[in-house]
Amino acid sequence: MGELPVRSLRLHLVAAIGMLAPLDVVLIGPALPAVAEAFSVSSGRAGLVITAYAVPGVVAAPLVGALADRLGRRPVVFGSTLLYGLTGIAVALVPADAFLAVLALRALQGVVGGSILASLALTLASDYFDGPRRNAAVGYVSAAITVSAAVVPLVGGALAAVSWRAVFLAYGASVLIAVVVILSLPEPSATAESDPPVLADLRGAVPTGRAVGVYGAAFVGYGLFFGGLLTATPFVLADEFTLSPGRIGALLTAASLVGAAVALGNGRLARSRSSLGLLILAFPVYSAGLLLVGTSPSLLILGVGLATFTVGHGLLQPSLAAVISELGPPRARGALMSLRTSVILASQAVAPLAFTAPSSLVGGTRVLLAAGGVVALAAGLAGWLLRR
Repeated sequence: MGELPVRSLRLHLVAAIGMLAPLDVVLIGPALPAVAEAFSVSSGRAGLVITAYAVPGVVAAPLVGALADRLGRRPVVFGSTLLYGLTGIAVALVPADAFLAVLALRALQGVVGGSILASLALTLASDYFDGPRRNAAVGYVSAAITVSAAVVPLVGGALAAVSWRAVFLAYGASVLIAVVVILSLPEPSATAESDPPVLADLRGAVPTGRAVGVYGAAFVGYGLFFGGLLTATPFVLADEFTLSPGRIGALLTAASLVGAAVALGNGRLARSRSSLGLLILAFPVYSAGLLLVGTSPSLLILGVGLATFTVGHGLLQPSLAAVISELGPPRARGALMSLRTSVILASQAVAPLAFTAPSSLVGGTRVLLAAGGVVALAAGLAGWLLRR
């Protein structure tokens, strides 16, 4: 009990599906200057390659999840991974005078890819396993996504050095995984044996207060991650410690791998503490990390703060998925997990501004990071009180 089911081939395939998620934006970032040059557009217009992809997912994520509940996991996962790969490859074939076609293909790709694939992978991991084994499975998938996100920028940079088209041809990996899915991924028994609930039934089956609390925790937790770790911290490292972009990336990657190790051990942690307890525990750990980053006088202490923060994120990711998987009946799990994606995307849109825009008014980015630590502590305390 609680041990990672390492002999489960379906678990490794599900993790591979999740590892496709960072190909959405993280892979493309290093190639944007080459895209701008190839299509003779400004850096601002080249950035639309990211925006065009991100916007459709906010609306599409719950719809894809609902389809996975209605039609079954296997056909939706197959169709999503296949379309994700084919549209990426198609971008590589666009002529240099058709930038609008690139944006159109990226928008179509955003309907099925990235965070949506991650949610489908976490849904499958939740479907196939129960109890602490479920925590171990979703922890393994979360760790796989984190490691992929850490490695993919290096791959994207290497491919971009060859050609921007080579970066988009890397989406062929998604086509290969789609073929494996349709050949060998079974439909989870819990979804195959029951009908998906209608909306009225789902409203009655999902406790509203608990759902608001869980999705609220997702919004705050991922907001601290996107705004605090990925947006505000690089400014501190560059402005106060004069680190180069390469060193900043290496430091953030090293910290992320600490979080991946914690996520991987989530199944063992779930032996002695519930998924909800681990989710609540993530916030005081977030708080300690952000307070260290916001007040540290040295780079060494700041690095300890970053590692501490990612421990919190390693607790939050699999625990959140496990709690959401238990909010309603199994056949509603796709919709519930995909709603998590919409919440995360909304948090991703808001949090970077919250951690940067007010900096000149409050005395700098460090103050905002420390304030984020206070918010995290308050969120953890609120969760503990509500749980009791």
